[in-house]
Amino acid sequence: MKRFKAEVRNKRADAGKRKPEALNRVFYNFSPLISYFNYRYIIPALILKLAVFYAILAFSGLTRMTGSDALWVSSTGGRMPVIIIDPGHGGMDGGAVGVDSVVEKNINLEIAFILRDLFIINGFEVVMTREEDVSIHDPGVIGIRAQKTSDLHNRLAFTNRFSDSIFISIHQNKFGDPAQKGAQVFYGPNNPGSELLAEAVQRNVASMIQPENRRRHKESGSNLFIIYRAANPAILVEGGFLSNPQDAKNLTDAKYQAQLAFAIFRSTLEYLGMELPVSFA
Repeated sequence: MKRFKAEVRNKRADAGKRKPEALNRVFYNFSPLISYFNYRYIIPALILKLAVFYAILAFSGLTRMTGSDALWVSSTGGRMPVIIIDPGHGGMDGGAVGVDSVVEKNINLEIAFILRDLFIINGFEVVMTREEDVSIHDPGVIGIRAQKTSDLHNRLAFTNRFSDSIFISIHQNKFGDPAQKGAQVFYGPNNPGSELLAEAVQRNVASMIQPENRRRHKESGSNLFIIYRAANPAILVEGGFLSNPQDAKNLTDAKYQAQLAFAIFRSTLEYLGMELPVSFA
């Protein structure tokens, strides 16, 4: 057990040292991927098996190899887009604080890590705007308001860094009425792909883990700074309301976090034309 815990700590430390700009690429080597995925999260066996199944399915039928041994999606007719995952808030900006003082920024990062690994294990290149509890404002910026503004501009810069990318921002909601609950997906107005992806995520989250959710995906206003200005497909996923006791309980549960990440992952594959019928039962 001590050795196991040490391996987990080492893997988390290594992940925290990676630069957000670094791109992750996956090759044909199943054992390390399966081992890493299992040890990194200690998620239920069902979720792990589904993730591995998707990897095998992708390797066997939906992808082809190139001379560099990188994975490419044949159904899109070219290289897969870079996936930019944005765990909202961080550092001095904790985001929403909900029931039992649960803090949004931590939940966002945990879901983002799971989502990152689902994409990586299926051959996507992934960039995260942050991989630890930090704000990514420019050095030397003073004052919380100025730091938040700088942070938002730097996150937006990620979307402009890659001409072919999909931007997925992970957030949680909060409202004065604790009865309000359920995920809602917002999309940017500048790329038609944003609405298509948002619709898929909203639908899959409802059908897979929130059957009572009747919310609709919604176009963002200028208050959602990043996705409103992003040129590439961009969505913001509000996983639920931290002000709602049941949502808050679900969103701090490792299995539920993995299910939410899986729904976002599966929706992205659908958006890219990769029809994968398997879902959680």
